[in-house]
Amino acid sequence: MVTAFTTLWNVGGAGIALAEPDRVEPHNRALREAAQAIDSWAYAEGVRRTQQLSRRIVEGFLAGFDLLVTPTMACLPPLVGAWRTGTGDDPLRALVNSYPMGVFTSVFNVTGQPAISLPVHHDEATGLPVGIQIVAAPWREDLLLQVSRTLELALPWAGRRPAVS
Repeated sequence: MVTAFTTLWNVGGAGIALAEPDRVEPHNRALREAAQAIDSWAYAEGVRRTQQLSRRIVEGFLAGFDLLVTPTMACLPPLVGAWRTGTGDDPLRALVNSYPMGVFTSVFNVTGQPAISLPVHHDEATGLPVGIQIVAAPWREDLLLQVSRTLELALPWAGRRPAVS
């Protein structure tokens, strides 16, 4: 799904007129250039593949379970700007660096399912929030919000703030 979605994402942004093209960040410029090299057949295949995979994921929800709980990210919250590491040599390195931060949530941006991230924990070492993501079947925002509210009451986070170093 990552490959197919990246094709769609890149092409979607490539058609936007830029008022100041010289001010585009290097990784966005590289994505735009990559998108301009994608032919219509590859784009159509990306659409077909994401739709096919989305259907399979949604079918699993409809057939087997009500909710999915995952971490929000596959890593602890990184330092500000960590996604830029190595982009001077390879502007597309930003995608690789960002992958652990979006691997669990991006799937449901593609499927369109209702999902929510809740800051249910704080990492003791950094003081930063650690979240979970809850995903529901299509049109089950009601269940998602009910479970989210129950968790908020059980694990209140409104008064928590990240530690200041």
